[in-house]
Amino acid sequence: MTDRSELTESDIKKIKNLIEIEDIKKMRLHYSYFMDTRDLDKLMEVFVEDALCEYGPYGEWRGKEIIFNNYKETFKETMDNPFASMHVNTNHLVEITGPTSAKGRCYLVDIVTDVKPDENPFLWFALYDEEYEKIDNSWKIKRTSLEFFWPERHVQDNIIPGEFI
Repeated sequence: MTDRSELTESDIKKIKNLIEIEDIKKMRLHYSYFMDTRDLDKLMEVFVEDALCEYGPYGEWRGKEIIFNNYKETFKETMDNPFASMHVNTNHLVEITGPTSAKGRCYLVDIVTDVKPDENPFLWFALYDEEYEKIDNSWKIKRTSLEFFWPERHVQDNIIPGEFI
């Protein structure tokens, strides 16, 4: 900033970028929240129509209808039990790559809450690698790929190590 505390064009661009990044992070948190509450209709709102979900051992899902049906099948035992699992996301990095495009990565700590206190609640440690698209002024998930690290390792060759942002 200048000595007179005026915002430069560069400052304004950075602030706009930060607002876009925060909008993406909020959308991303909705993804986990709606998944954990088993609100699949709301969950579908965070995806573009032809979204791609690459979920390692769970397979590759393309398009909202398939994504919806596969989540319904995956959660069939817990659809009436909100927060039977909790998808904790941390360390979210986001880069705006264009006016309507961005990419991001965040860690996943996936835990289950319907186990006994002496049982291990950890289901997965993983990394989301994603592409986002802005449609009608709202950010959506265009592609989400999960790289699993524990307890089983399911990692694409080109993902780690590698530069990001």
